[in-house]
Amino acid sequence: MTARWKTLPLRLRLFISFGTVLAIAMFLALYLQARAHGQARLDNLLNVELPAQVEELATRINLRLSPALALSESLANSYFIEQWVADGLPAIQQPDIERYLSRLMNQLDTELLFIAAQTQGRGVYFQYRDGNFMQRPLQRPGGDDDWYYQFTDSDAPYNLNLDSDTFSPEEAFVFLNFRSSATATNGRPSVVAGAGLDLSRMAQLIRDYRLGDTGRASILSAEGAFMVTSNETNISALQPQETDTLLRQDNDIRVSEIERNGHPYFVTTRWLPELQRYLMVEVSKEEYTSSIRQRFLSSVELGLLLLVAGLLLLYPLTGSLIRPLDRFQRQLKEITHSLDLSRRVETDDRAELGDLADQTNQLLERLSRAIAAVSSNALALNQVADRLAQTAGLSGIQGGDIQHEANQTMAAAVEEMASSVAEITSTMEELSTSSTQIADHSQSVVDVANQTLERSRKGSTAMQLLQAKMQDIRSDSEQSLAEIMTLGAKSKQISKVMELINTLAAQTKLIAFNAALEASSAGESGRRFSVVANEIRRLADSVTDSTQEIEGHTDDIQQAINRLVVASEKGATSIEQGVEASQSTAQDLEALLKAASQTSSAAQQISLSTQQQKTASSQVVIALRDIDTASARNAHSVRSITEISQDMVQMSAELNALVQEFTLDEQSAKPNDDKPRPS
Repeated sequence: MTARWKTLPLRLRLFISFGTVLAIAMFLALYLQARAHGQARLDNLLNVELPAQVEELATRINLRLSPALALSESLANSYFIEQWVADGLPAIQQPDIERYLSRLMNQLDTELLFIAAQTQGRGVYFQYRDGNFMQRPLQRPGGDDDWYYQFTDSDAPYNLNLDSDTFSPEEAFVFLNFRSSATATNGRPSVVAGAGLDLSRMAQLIRDYRLGDTGRASILSAEGAFMVTSNETNISALQPQETDTLLRQDNDIRVSEIERNGHPYFVTTRWLPELQRYLMVEVSKEEYTSSIRQRFLSSVELGLLLLVAGLLLLYPLTGSLIRPLDRFQRQLKEITHSLDLSRRVETDDRAELGDLADQTNQLLERLSRAIAAVSSNALALNQVADRLAQTAGLSGIQGGDIQHEANQTMAAAVEEMASSVAEITSTMEELSTSSTQIADHSQSVVDVANQTLERSRKGSTAMQLLQAKMQDIRSDSEQSLAEIMTLGAKSKQISKVMELINTLAAQTKLIAFNAALEASSAGESGRRFSVVANEIRRLADSVTDSTQEIEGHTDDIQQAINRLVVASEKGATSIEQGVEASQSTAQDLEALLKAASQTSSAAQQISLSTQQQKTASSQVVIALRDIDTASARNAHSVRSITEISQDMVQMSAELNALVQEFTLDEQSAKPNDDKPRPS
């Protein structure tokens, strides 16, 4: 979009810019004016017009209700009525009561009057309407006369009762209830009286109310229920939050904005203390905003006509403004095409464009001098390029022969030397690689030799430990053999003890036998001693059996000891042989350990030599690489000098050709002719 804008002619861009600014300013002014006018109208509606309408309607309702209130209060506090009730409602005074009520009705222009009286412990309700004086007893609480008990139980001086009348239930009346100051024996007022107003008249006043096209009025109860509304009203019920905002029993008039079915409305309420009800007026917000919108659209139409007229005047004006700039552009275009720096730009403008022409002429003059200086220095540059080419090895041949000659110059020789150094470096790198491999293998041999030496040392240590263990085994075997021989001697002593025990057992058995014979000859007194002798003989038999079994086990032990002695002697012989073999093996391992130590020392010496050879080869390779890099840089530098000299020769030729295209004035060219050229 920006690129497209820059391609448009300057005159068109000025016209579009001025027109856009003019249109924006006009529409902004219209919008601000319409907004200010609309806000002023809304403020006037909310702060002045709507409160005034509500106050006016409330005043009309109060004016219609005030006479009825005054008459109802005078009727309830009439001494004539109170005296009639106190006398027990005598029928003889009833005509006078009717005439009194008729006179009051004519003064108020109402349709009925009522009296609720308490006398002699009973309640009576009277109603005077159309010249008829009707009466009935007051019903008990819970019936149609609950309004009476609710009013008399409250402290209110009066109230408005909207209950239906039992004498004419099909008609709607507003009953104004006032109480007398005198009280009956049951504590209730002796007289409750008032007028009955036709509710249809007051409802008609509300229904006929209009404010604009959508302004409507309604009567609400103290709880917020709609009682009298117009059929055209848009608000028929209030939400709880709206009730808290709108319904307040004070003298302030509040205007709130609420929404119904997507349409906003301004709503204001006023508490009517005489009626004990709320008066509410609603107005559609869209009614006022639509008129403001229509006025704004009308203003926009008029603004568009003015804008078109302004644009028609603006287009030729932009042409006259841009004309000197077009002439200035054509002169610059001619100078650019001809490259004649002796020409100057001419204009009759003395403002910014005249200043721009002067600066352009100064620029042309300075450019002319600069081109003249470039022309004189181009020849010097050509001579410098020739000398640089000779320094690089060129003989100054022009054209395509320069490239051929450059191939035979110092750059080619340097490049050949760099190539030779690169080949030597490659050979040394291969030699260094071989030395590295030899060093790695020699290090592997050193590692193997060290491992062999370490394992030989471990084997020698293990063999020494084995010799010590074999000596311990031989000592243990000799000790075991001695103990076995001692055990054999002990077993023989046990056999002798067993022979002694057997002899004692045989003698004990013989003694027991003799004792039994003596006991049997003793008769009854020796019977107990006979039992003891039998037990001793049985014990001696058991001892004899046990000693025989022990002798058998002792013989087995002696035989096992004999076999163990034979086996121990054979084991001692084998142990002696093992000790001799371990000593021989230990001597062999000592010899192997000495050989492994010598091998490890030789391998370490070889590895050290190969590492020194590897280090020397690496240093030689690094030096050759540095030489190779330096040679390559020298070759690149010489080649760059050669190419630069070639470029400078070509550039000097092109610069001379370019300078020849300019046409210079004599004053600019004259100092250049006298300027000495560099040698």
